[in-house]
Amino acid sequence: MSAIGSAIDTQFVQRDETGFSALKSEDFLKLLITQLQNQDPSEPTSNEDLLNQISAMRSLQSNLDLGDTLQSITANQQLSTAATFIGKTVTGLDANNASVTGLVTRAFVRDDKTFVEVDNNAELEISSVSSVNLTAGS
Repeated sequence: MSAIGSAIDTQFVQRDETGFSALKSEDFLKLLITQLQNQDPSEPTSNEDLLNQISAMRSLQSNLDLGDTLQSITANQQLSTAATFIGKTVTGLDANNASVTGLVTRAFVRDDKTFVEVDNNAELEISSVSSVNLTAGS
């Protein structure tokens, strides 16, 4: 059997949808407009400052979009990896931390986690698979 290290041991971290991280680009635009409307007329915001704020807002949105894209790619990669285990014998820990060995019959995603199901109906989260036998039944 060959060990499959931590290459598939990636966990998803859901973005916190409260506080600052819940703000969308529309919210930043509203804040920017409010700031412009309420600025001190004797000390208006310079064009450079305004452009810097807009640039920072666009950069933040790009980073958030990139994070979402990477999360999607990772999820697809994990499912692809799990699918390669179909027909192979794997060993890993089930939800009760019991060691399970069996022939993988399917791969699936539930609650943003990738699983394989083995022939004895046990489900193993892909990150808990510790080894895979490259030939079925060997």
